[in-house]
Amino acid sequence: MKENIPTKEIILDTGITVTIPVQFEYAKCKGCPADDLIWATTASGRSMPIRYDTIKGVWISHFSDCPKANNFRSKNGKDVITVNNLKKGKL
Repeated sequence: MKENIPTKEIILDTGITVTIPVQFEYAKCKGCPADDLIWATTASGRSMPIRYDTIKGVWISHFSDCPKANNFRSKNGKDVITVNNLKKGKL
């Protein structure tokens, strides 16, 4: 049985709204040195790593700034989370 974990909504720099747990632990990227990631959930239920860009003062998808992001994309191209899809509201 799944617990109800309290969440809050975050608006990314692309204008997309995602949810994150109110209490969380930072995650580390497997493709780069980033260690300040939070796993968010999109409106369609997909998981997405996000982080707070302290220089810009906004939340961003880690897919937009990870140099190894292509390593984590689906091989068949189906249901891929990309920055373009986020901007188009597809997720």
